[in-house]
Amino acid sequence: MASRPVEADGRDAPVPGRGHARELLYALAAIVAVTALYAAAASQAGRLPAASGLVGHGFGIAGSVLMLMTATLYSLRKLRSDARWGSTAAWLKFHMVTGLVGPYMVLLHTAGRFHGLAGLTMLLTVVVVASGLTGRYLYTRVPRSPETMPRRRAFALWHLVHLPLTWALFAAATVHVVAALYYATLQR
Repeated sequence: MASRPVEADGRDAPVPGRGHARELLYALAAIVAVTALYAAAASQAGRLPAASGLVGHGFGIAGSVLMLMTATLYSLRKLRSDARWGSTAAWLKFHMVTGLVGPYMVLLHTAGRFHGLAGLTMLLTVVVVASGLTGRYLYTRVPRSPETMPRRRAFALWHLVHLPLTWALFAAATVHVVAALYYATLQR
């Protein structure tokens, strides 16, 4: 009988292919709730909330915060094998949920307008999410036995692509936020 993988802190490690559909259901439930809030705001206003309005900014800020949490918290937890703030498996689940909900909220923030730097930032967001879904697929398909080195190399290669794309996204988002603040606040 094969033994279950264990993390450095003695807790069970995530097992590829088990239980990851649940995170997609959590993300879908959150997306439905966010959509209902957005639809209520649109119904009250009689149109889609403007990206620069209170609702638009609220969705953009909340989505950006979720995306920052997605990019940082799971990685920080992986680096700290002595951490007592949740298992790596739990943080991976959190990473998957926020990695879908945050970008969806940012998409709603755009109000369907994809011009200039904001459009490039949204395109990068879509590419990073697609890359993340590819990584999730690879993760659930990569067995943890040493005989699967070609698959592990594919996952490592994916990681080398996904991280720079993520940081390019955050660089573009930072420039977008700074420019929006400058033109919306200082130029008035």
